[in-house]
Amino acid sequence: MHLLASSLLLAIPAGVSAQSAEMLAPGQTLLQVQATGESYAAPDMASVSGGVVTFAATSREAASSNADAMNTVVAALRKAGVAARDIQTQNLSLNPEYNYNRSEGQPPAITGYQATNSVTVRVRDVKKASDLLTVMFDAGANNVSGPNFSLSDDTDAVAKARTAAVAEAKAEAEAYAAAFDMKVVRVIRISERSQSAQYEPIIVTGSRIGAPPPPPPPPPVSAPAVEVGEMQQSVTLFVDYALGPR
Repeated sequence: MHLLASSLLLAIPAGVSAQSAEMLAPGQTLLQVQATGESYAAPDMASVSGGVVTFAATSREAASSNADAMNTVVAALRKAGVAARDIQTQNLSLNPEYNYNRSEGQPPAITGYQATNSVTVRVRDVKKASDLLTVMFDAGANNVSGPNFSLSDDTDAVAKARTAAVAEAKAEAEAYAAAFDMKVVRVIRISERSQSAQYEPIIVTGSRIGAPPPPPPPPPVSAPAVEVGEMQQSVTLFVDYALGPR
């Protein structure tokens, strides 16, 4: 949104806009610009999630079988060289499964129990993400997702995005000034409101809650295809300019 308002107008937005308007010299006009800059960088870290969903007639059986299966998955990850500090439990649950027989007006009946346990694994070498997915598959994980890529240090990417945002703000200000036969006198205020890094996760497989006990997937013939791609880093700036007669 771009707002061009005379310093003589009374209807000035609250907050930063009102403060900026007070700093205008006589005859100057307030121009507010929102600009977003982007940069791209190859991720150097990733995370994958994997776990086990088990079903049994009793809560004890479900919890016990799930613990055994999950211990196998974690042991396989450790054997593959993943450090203990890079494995973190994300979800541990035990829930009853119900049979809803509404036709006979009966209350829900517990038919069994579902146990779930999953971990997130930090991958410090993105090239090994595919291998770790295969390790979890082979170890019996039946609820796997990822990888989610990230940057271990986004300083350079943010700096480049910020530089692009500043250049965009300047270009917009000059364009508005030229359109109204004015010139940019000075910058009154700069505000950086948001930073974000985006990357679409790749879902590898999943479990269906409430379905019959899913068997572990067969070992894949080859490792899942994982493309690293790039991270998009964006920075949004709000800049208030003072415009004056040309």
